[in-house]
Amino acid sequence: MNASHPLPDAPMRRVSQALRARRAPLESASARRFSIALACLGVSYALAWFELPLAQFASIPAQSDAPMSSSLAAALTARVIVGVLYSFVALRHAWARWLTVVLCLVSAALVSPLLPLEWLAFPLGAAVTSLELAAKLIAAVLLALPLRVRSETRP
Repeated sequence: MNASHPLPDAPMRRVSQALRARRAPLESASARRFSIALACLGVSYALAWFELPLAQFASIPAQSDAPMSSSLAAALTARVIVGVLYSFVALRHAWARWLTVVLCLVSAALVSPLLPLEWLAFPLGAAVTSLELAAKLIAAVLLALPLRVRSETRP
């Protein structure tokens, strides 16, 4: 119950308008761009999970005696958090969309200079990382474009 609301049992107008706006159908071009962006995010997310066994394969086995190192636990946690963020993007939350755009661009800016050295050390890992960065960049560009809601005009 909201004490500042004029009718205590009625839903707040701003919340219901925000929920209605998020569920509103998009224009066909916006819906197509959004679907492609979500597909690119899904590809980059799948490749991020594929990088885990590659990183374990490429690492030196004598680095730690524990079966699950802290770096592996951190990598798993990061991928789960990114998956939750991507699910909020799929639910069309604007804050998640813009946070994803920023994270994808920052990821590309920080990781892409390291690709030549990774290519020399582990070519398969570099190929997976390159595909992941390309998918993130495409998703960031498509998510940065405006999502137009289809207008329901009746004559």
